[in-house]
Amino acid sequence: MAIGLFAGMRRVVGESRTGLRGKLDALDRTQAVIEFALDGTILDANRNFVEALGYAEPADIVGRHHRIFVEAEDAASPDYAAFWARLAAGKPDVGLYRRRGRDGREVWIQASYNPVLNAFGRPVKVVKFATDVTQQRLRAADMEGRLAAIDKAQAVISFTLDGTILEANDNFLTTMGYTRDEVVGQHHRMFVDAADREGADYLAFWQKLGRGEYDSALYRRVDRHGREVWIQGSYNPIFDMSGRPFKVVKYATDVTAQTRASRTLHASLAELADTVPAIAAQARATNNLANAASRSAVDGGAMVDAVIATMSAIQAGARDISEIVAMIDDIAFQTNILALNASIEAARSGIHGKGFAVVANEVRMLSQRSAESARDIRELIDGTLERVREGSARSGEAGAAMRDILTSVGTLLERVSDVAVATTQQAGGIDNVRRAVAELA
Repeated sequence: MAIGLFAGMRRVVGESRTGLRGKLDALDRTQAVIEFALDGTILDANRNFVEALGYAEPADIVGRHHRIFVEAEDAASPDYAAFWARLAAGKPDVGLYRRRGRDGREVWIQASYNPVLNAFGRPVKVVKFATDVTQQRLRAADMEGRLAAIDKAQAVISFTLDGTILEANDNFLTTMGYTRDEVVGQHHRMFVDAADREGADYLAFWQKLGRGEYDSALYRRVDRHGREVWIQGSYNPIFDMSGRPFKVVKYATDVTAQTRASRTLHASLAELADTVPAIAAQARATNNLANAASRSAVDGGAMVDAVIATMSAIQAGARDISEIVAMIDDIAFQTNILALNASIEAARSGIHGKGFAVVANEVRMLSQRSAESARDIRELIDGTLERVREGSARSGEAGAAMRDILTSVGTLLERVSDVAVATTQQAGGIDNVRRAVAELA
């Protein structure tokens, strides 16, 4: 009977040892394991551990102290000494530890230091089970850094799926004019205009977020003092490990000033867009007037050229008349000489030349009057020629001035035409800008 009981106990103990060994083997395959003496001297380590810390073989670290995995300033600190004192006293230690690899790189380990007790309950060594979580830690640090940067730069607030406020950062509270205690536990509707919060759109908005659907837009909100606040933001559902949304985080930027400026610009552009067509019409009318003025200037130039030609013809005719008058004056002079000779011959003839003398005297008097008339005509013609020469000079000057006017009118016509085209194009461009600003607003 006793022998059978002893055999049964041995079988149970054997099975227990087999199970324990199997568990230890499983841990050895999946985790980094290292054993220390109570003072921190390394007794043994598996391959997972030495590879995690950058060593080739367990022999590279056996017999050395744990401090080879710790920064020098940390190894010399009172906390490090207290850490090994607790383990030597049989107290385990569990946590996330920052360690140093063989090449000096930073290694993060999620581990437990487990004192091993003897049959009398006294600690005899320490076994550490560890997992290298360096990559996870780096990703977490990167994410934490990003979130911290967002928290500094943007307004952040979180809600439950029904819109109850969980937390808000200082940027958000400053933007809306509240303190943390005044918003936490309240509903998001406190930031919404009364007319909007009761609408079907607002209810659908939270239903959409509750389904885990993202929403991003320019939102009109109301601060503590009832003032309009415009926020460019996004409502981001956060999912749990099962993929179910459990809260909503909003990242936002206060764009009130920009939105108001955009609205003012939009109104100004709309007003400008309304006036530019009128300006364009006036430019086209001015262009038409310039064309008419150009045609009139061309016609005027042609008339001046005709006047100049006429004045030249008059001047030529006056010169011809002057020559004729000179010939008449010469004939009168010759006639006067002949009449004088006839009078002399009549006096020599005595009584028989008395009648002829009377005729000769009449002819002489007639030639004298002709000479006087010729001189008067010559003076008149000379005065006329002088005035014709002055008129011709003035006509020439007018012609030169008219040609300058034609050149200037042509240049003005080109400029006015360019203005008309540019104004029409500007009208179209301003309308495009106005529509773009309206879309942004």
